[in-house]
Order: sequence, then C-alpha cells, then structure tokens
Amino acid sequence: MMTRQKTMLSLISNLLILVLTVGVVISYFFTEPNVLIQNGFDSFRYFTTDSNVLVAIVAIFVAIGDIRILSGKTDTLPKKVILLKFVGTACVTLTMTATVGFLMPVYGLFVIQGSLIIVHVITPLLALCSFVLWENIYRISIPKSFLGSIPMMIYGIVYGIEVAIIGEANGGWKDFYAYNRDGHWLLSTVLMTTGCFVIAVLTAVIHNLAVKYSEKKNHSDNQ
Repeated sequence: MMTRQKTMLSLISNLLILVLTVGVVISYFFTEPNVLIQNGFDSFRYFTTDSNVLVAIVAIFVAIGDIRILSGKTDTLPKKVILLKFVGTACVTLTMTATVGFLMPVYGLFVIQGSLIIVHVITPLLALCSFVLWENIYRISIPKSFLGSIPMMIYGIVYGIEVAIIGEANGGWKDFYAYNRDGHWLLSTVLMTTGCFVIAVLTAVIHNLAVKYSEKKNHSDNQ
C-alpha cells in the first residue's frame, strides 16, 4: 500500500521523467550533432537515448497507476508495473554509472553539459529516487533482477555487430563508446555484460532494503 504522500511524489517524479525525456529527444531533431549527440533518429544509436526513452515509457504506466491510487480506485501499484520500473531504472542507472566511470574520463565535463546532464544524471536520479524511496512496495527477487540487464545486452549485441563486424568504413556505427579500442571488443563485451548485471542486482538490492524498511516502519506505526 502506498501513502498519499509517496504517491504524489512518485507521480511528480515520473511526470518529470516523461516531460524531460520528450523535451530532450525532440531537441535532437534541431541540435547540431557532436560526438555524443546525433540528429533525429540517429540519436537512438546511443544507449543513453534508448534507456531514457524506456524509463519514460515506463513512467507513463507508473503515473497512470499513481493517478488511480489518488482517485481512490486502488491502493497500490501493480507488481508488473513495479517490475517494469525496475528494468527502466536499472538501465538509466547503468547509463549514469557509465557516464561517471567511463565517459567523463574520456570526454571530460562535456558529458554533463546542456541536455546531456538531463539524460546522464537528472533523469537517472529521478528514476532511482522514485523507485527506491516512493515505489518501495514489492521486492525484486535476485533471479528477476536479471531482467534489468536484458535491454543492455540486446543493445550490446547490436552495437558489437555495427562496430566490430560491419565497421564504420562499411556503413556501420562509429565506435563512440570505444568498445573496440585497440581491438579489445571481447574484453569490452565481458566487462559490459558483468557491469550491467551488477548494476541491475545492486538496484534490486537497494530497492529491497527500502521495502524492508518501509514494511518495518508501517508495522511499528500500526502497533
């Protein structure tokens, strides 16, 4: 069961995620391209864009659930919606982690300037905070946490084919994530797969700890 205060905060957070993401994606159709931004539909080559769009779509379902709670039609969010929010949150958390741990050392503070700070930091933080602090009503089992890494694995396969197999010279993608730097695509694949699974598990663990604390607090308040 979600309190009215948590529901309102969840609703605000998810609407912000939706509005900010839509605004940034629209801007890609009018912005000059650079190393981490492409015009129009080419911007979907980046996992940053894809992960933010995913969590924004999920945010629509969460917001609808929040509105249903506030209107008295139900008292909690469906488990499937929480699971979807987990997947989206895990993806943008990976985006934020990769930005700080990898992209920033490579590209500098450029990666958190302009619209990039929204998709690399603000939206991921909104998703993570809302998922952990206000949507902490169901636990995510460790086996199910694997679902949080599936979008990145699918993207990784596509990226690997475009960069390492087809290659930019033959019409494939530019290696903007330095995936195949010095021909180390195999090492990159191992690190990427391990990293996305670890981030998914950590996201689930943090969420589950918040669920446990919320349950304990509710039990104490009802005594």
